[in-house]
Amino acid sequence: MKSQCGVRTPAAGIITAVVVIVALYGLTPAFYWIPTAGLSAVIIHAVGDLVASPSQVYSYWRVSPLEFVIWVAAVLVTVFSTIEDGIYTSLASSFALLLIRLAHPRGYFLGKVAITGAQDTKSLSTGNVFAPLKDNGVTNPNLEVVPPSPGVIIYRFEESFLYPNSSVANSALVDYVKASTRRGKDLSSTKASDRPWNDPGPSRFGSSASETESEVKPLLHAIVLDFSSMCVP
Repeated sequence: MKSQCGVRTPAAGIITAVVVIVALYGLTPAFYWIPTAGLSAVIIHAVGDLVASPSQVYSYWRVSPLEFVIWVAAVLVTVFSTIEDGIYTSLASSFALLLIRLAHPRGYFLGKVAITGAQDTKSLSTGNVFAPLKDNGVTNPNLEVVPPSPGVIIYRFEESFLYPNSSVANSALVDYVKASTRRGKDLSSTKASDRPWNDPGPSRFGSSASETESEVKPLLHAIVLDFSSMCVP
């Protein structure tokens, strides 16, 4: 109702609290004589904006297909059963999805996308944003996701990074590093004092294989971890 009245500040909550207290202690007997149809009209008018349009439903699907399925299931259970069953369905499904995401966190390897935007009529602002390197990382077909510099890997965590799922994230990083970069000298059996600090050492492959490997895969220089999507207390 406050939204229909054009409320813009939280101060309207004070007025709402006063009206509710007065209604509970002074107007309750009068509610008995209000027709049920009138009360239904008030409720329908108040929650009319909560009914999602087709465009909003499609946007929910694009943001998170799994949560969209949970939402549809809760709506169907509420309509064909009871409100309590719909609430229980959504809560149980959301809790199960939370456990799955904690056990198998999402993460993406990022690349750069060059953007240009007009600040005013005289100048242009240019910059880079980072987007996933996967096929559907950018929906605009006119934009291209450029991988970072050779030997540089950027990884963004999309879920909480906790002890139960740390091994999954570590495995994803190690597998990607092995597939995207070449290995230097095998130092597993070499003492640290036997190698200068600035000597990366030759590849563990042969001479011909080393030349071929160096042409395809670069040496690993840096791994950048992006925690911007995670909530920090």
